[in-house]
Amino acid sequence: MPVVASSGLGQPKSLRLFCLPQRRALGFTMHTESCPNQEILKSLSSTLDRLEESAWHIRMMEQHYHRADCFRWSLNSFLRSLKEVVQLLTMDVQGKPEIVKWLRAEKEKLNDEPLIAFLFKQRDIIVHRAMLKPASKGTVGFTRGRGLKLGLGMPIDPLADSETAILRYIHIAAKDKDFLGILYTEEDGGGEYTCVQREWRMDQFPDTELTELAAQAWERVAKLTLDTATKLGASVIEPNFELQNPDRVQFEIYRPDWVKEQLETAKSRLGESET
Repeated sequence: MPVVASSGLGQPKSLRLFCLPQRRALGFTMHTESCPNQEILKSLSSTLDRLEESAWHIRMMEQHYHRADCFRWSLNSFLRSLKEVVQLLTMDVQGKPEIVKWLRAEKEKLNDEPLIAFLFKQRDIIVHRAMLKPASKGTVGFTRGRGLKLGLGMPIDPLADSETAILRYIHIAAKDKDFLGILYTEEDGGGEYTCVQREWRMDQFPDTELTELAAQAWERVAKLTLDTATKLGASVIEPNFELQNPDRVQFEIYRPDWVKEQLETAKSRLGESET
């Protein structure tokens, strides 16, 4: 079986009041300066809970980066929950006319931003019309644990796991040879391993990896939420979502014994088909 670098995530503690010792579980910064904010944040508890949920879905995107269905489903959940943050925020401030008026103008600005407008539209599509299939590409190659040392780029079906890419190359190597020299079938002590590096993107934002887009959008919606808390009298700091190291998220590393087994299986099947 392949070995996937772990994100090291455990179960998150409650972040509903965004206290500093608690928010680290999800790897983002969004806390109050002191406890007097508690009553104000309590009034926004539904919004903050959904904001926490939205952050969790980004973590699930990272954790399931190489499992296509799980990644896409986590993305879908992120898109749904992110838009719901704004909807719940609107409900949480009902009865405060000045805040309602201010928030209406801020939501108009938010909806005019290209990234937010696009993601909210994708949410409406997956809820009411069709599945969402982001763009997916990858590279089969080898790594020494940090970055890609040599590889061959190829598209990866957004409905397929990353493993399919290396199995495709193994099939080619079984018919001819490992022309890239990337199939490590024995532990040689050099720390080199066969791998797939994968990237998910949106065609409309081709220059930015998808979890980065999600983190940017989350920070923007979180800022609106905390700006609202500030208008209500709370003291807060700028929200920040810290993504995991791309070398851990984007790389799926395969054990030599697994590579050897797959190569032998592919050769055996080819031999059977020729007889």
